[in-house]
Amino acid sequence: MISLSAVTKNILNLVYPMRCAACKMPLEAADRTGVCPACMAAVNRNPEPYCGICGRSLADGNKICGDCRRSRPHFTLARSACLYEGALKEMVHAFKYGNRRSLARPLAGLMSDLLKYESALTGGVEAVTFVPLHPRRLAERDFNQSELLARLMAAALELPFASCLEKIKNTGHQNELPREKRLHNLKGAFRAKSGGRKFITGASVLLIDDVMTTGATLDECSRTLLEAGAREVRCATLARGI
Repeated sequence: MISLSAVTKNILNLVYPMRCAACKMPLEAADRTGVCPACMAAVNRNPEPYCGICGRSLADGNKICGDCRRSRPHFTLARSACLYEGALKEMVHAFKYGNRRSLARPLAGLMSDLLKYESALTGGVEAVTFVPLHPRRLAERDFNQSELLARLMAAALELPFASCLEKIKNTGHQNELPREKRLHNLKGAFRAKSGGRKFITGASVLLIDDVMTTGATLDECSRTLLEAGAREVRCATLARGI
């Protein structure tokens, strides 16, 4: 027997059809992901070879990118599941700014696929945390997309989830700044939460964010975690910006 809620949902979907977050085509009434199979299949993985530290795709045979050679980041390594372009870029934008929280599971699924093949990223990790938003930005969005992804990743890895950091400096939009200014802009932007220190001290921590571009945010969060007593920090992001 079809439930009343299912009937109601089907009727609402006929009048106001849910649309794919990427291509905007109508979705099936039973769809719970918010994205069509074609757009999901169009997501491009972050191609190898990539930097052994930050995971940036490399065009040459070098094992370490120029940025990491010039200034070693505080995290041990970082990896990104996909490229921040096309259908995935539309999905992330809808997820973050369009309150499409149903996208958390399919996007976390893309990240889980990365973890299957990157044993160096998760081996020995003892806790999963995330990049926090400033309270003002969190109030605007009503949720932190990186926290949702981190919760799902912790569950997939069967590891403790911990809110270890808070953002105390409202730095604005980092994507509007060049790399050097991003690094300077983030100095002192984060601090460790007292309640999260028990997960940090002496531990290998997996730090989750949605998109990595220059790596400045992950680097500053990693520095803060290390200063709070973490043994090492590894980073995983859904997407890698160019």
